[in-house]
Amino acid sequence: MEMDADPGAGQFGLHAAGAAHPYDRPDPAQLLGADVTTSMATPTASRWSMPPERAVLLSRVINIVALLGLIGVLAGSLHLQFGVGEQPCPLCIVQRSGMVGLAVGPIMNLLWGMSPRHYALSILAAVVGAAGSTRQILLHIADPADPGYGPAVFGWHLYTWALVTFIVAVVGCALLIMWQAPFQAGDRGVLHDVHPLRPLVAGLIVWLSLLVIIWVFIDLAVIGVYILPECGLGECPDDPANTAGLAEPLGWIAVLSAGVVSAIIALVLERRWRSRQASGA
Repeated sequence: MEMDADPGAGQFGLHAAGAAHPYDRPDPAQLLGADVTTSMATPTASRWSMPPERAVLLSRVINIVALLGLIGVLAGSLHLQFGVGEQPCPLCIVQRSGMVGLAVGPIMNLLWGMSPRHYALSILAAVVGAAGSTRQILLHIADPADPGYGPAVFGWHLYTWALVTFIVAVVGCALLIMWQAPFQAGDRGVLHDVHPLRPLVAGLIVWLSLLVIIWVFIDLAVIGVYILPECGLGECPDDPANTAGLAEPLGWIAVLSAGVVSAIIALVLERRWRSRQASGA
């Protein structure tokens, strides 16, 4: 008498251990063939890829332009303080601090190479500055009769423009973080790598990088020094008293003199860098 090794085989259709289930489907690679799958795996976007050296150069130019924009914003606020005589309120100081913190990321990118962490620091600073701008906007729009604090530029007050600047900075940093090519090039900063560029172009990039970095630090020193007389070691006054200010064009000359000093110092440092590159070669 023969006994069935698997009594439930006839009922459930499980006849052999190696038998395929009726709902199994073969791998698409077996149907289409290796040649088809290989062609599908080939990225079509490789035609649009950028060489790492060129990506780093473009990133440096973007960071320099971003720092120039921040310097322009800081120069406008410093002109209001020293040229017009309008002293910054506590929320204005918060926004200035956010602008300076926003410059930290591009400065680190230029000195030590492109990194997503540097952009992340700028995003954090932009969030802090945007919080100060939003707070000041809400204070003045609560009362329809409130004319706002300070002069308006193209219909918007400076704290509104500051909020726009912070939002643009967050979006820009996020887009640059998603661009992976500069991070894969092993960039070590403008002063340490060997530039595959003409000496004149390489020297110009170094000089511009040093100029904007030094200019930001000079503005930071000026802001820090003049906060002490206004705030002392305690809280800053909500509505500080305005001063006479400098007569025009002395106000702009005083503000832009920081750029002249920065350009001279950057030129000296660039010449030293050029001589070091020549001796190393």
